Amino acid sequence: MTDVDAVLGDLRIVDCDAHFTEPPDLWTSRVAPTMRERVPVHRTVDGVSAWYLDGEVWAGIGGNTIRKGREKVLGEHIVQPFDAVDPAAWDVAARLGLMDDMGVHAQILYPNGVGFSSNHIFAIEDVEQRGVILRTYNDFLVDVQKDSGDRLFPQAMLPIWDMDLTVAEMERLLDQGITGFTLSDRPELMGLPQLPEPYFEPMWGLADEAGIPLNFHIGAGAAKERGKAARGADQLRRPAESAKAFADLYWESFGPQRRLAILASQMYMSNARIIVNLCMSGMFDRWPNLRIVSAESGIGWIPFILESLEYQLDEMVTDPAERAVQQRRPTEYFRDHVYVTFWFERVGPSKLLEDVGVDNVMIETDVPHPTCLYPGAREHFAAVLEGLAPEVRRKVLQDNAARVYNLPLPA
Repeated sequence: MTDVDAVLGDLRIVDCDAHFTEPPDLWTSRVAPTMRERVPVHRTVDGVSAWYLDGEVWAGIGGNTIRKGREKVLGEHIVQPFDAVDPAAWDVAARLGLMDDMGVHAQILYPNGVGFSSNHIFAIEDVEQRGVILRTYNDFLVDVQKDSGDRLFPQAMLPIWDMDLTVAEMERLLDQGITGFTLSDRPELMGLPQLPEPYFEPMWGLADEAGIPLNFHIGAGAAKERGKAARGADQLRRPAESAKAFADLYWESFGPQRRLAILASQMYMSNARIIVNLCMSGMFDRWPNLRIVSAESGIGWIPFILESLEYQLDEMVTDPAERAVQQRRPTEYFRDHVYVTFWFERVGPSKLLEDVGVDNVMIETDVPHPTCLYPGAREHFAAVLEGLAPEVRRKVLQDNAARVYNLPLPA
């Protein structure tokens, strides 16, 4: 039996991937009365809660598996209706209480029902309307951080459909204390250039100059049609139909719960694409202070992918012009610029941490999503990290996150 207090001591655990559910009055309480018909409205119809925009269902309430009374529900990914969801999903004070019970000091927060990047808002046809909705959402995030007493750190969305607006929004939010931004890894699916193209240079440059992270959360880069299909089923509480949007990933004969389990296991590694491309590019040579976080992707597969990159670079990239694209090795780029998170894993953190990089690993709980590490997060981390040196545990549970996100941890 692990002595949790002896292993963790006075560490301030920083959870680097949790989700904050959008409260029912998020938009309507923050815009002028004349705009209330143009922003998302929260409604419950026939026992099912969802967000409506321009009179039509727009988004679900997101993954919420902690019912009122802090009961974790297994086998479901959306507790319905919204009134049945524990307030810790969407209320700052209640979330802080939940964190205290879990032994977590701070959380890096991602969106929930509205998607993990700005793609879902980007899909709104009216450009002025989508801009108001995105800025209002970010204003809400600023208030969450302030109201939490610097324990909740939401990662804001960016209006990447307009690079001038993106830079302006980054500057505005950085001035208000926001510690990072969340992005789609495949903007080309929304009709934009790919990330290394000149279009995105102002965004990369500002992130490099400010020394703040750009976060790629798994599942944030779906095409407009696929994302719409998944949310359309989710918001009506039909997980089987939601999974059909990703039917190429599982066998049709499987039941809905098994489909979701298979989908989740593959999606953890979907961020391999962004990590591999970044580490085989020259982007980190151009922006030497750039910080990239791969959220909810786990760590067990990282040593293999790095070993593969090293081998393939030498075996396949022999043309001098091709070699000149990057000045350093893929693993060197990873060590200096890329950060990854784990939660349920045991093998990765206990046996592979040195191969991943002790300075590159952070922890998460994924609260309140399905398979979130609740309850027992503190106990789990103590058990899987028990055999490591105290200074390594401190880095993984606290110091790496404080450095990456520039967090004001108490002494």
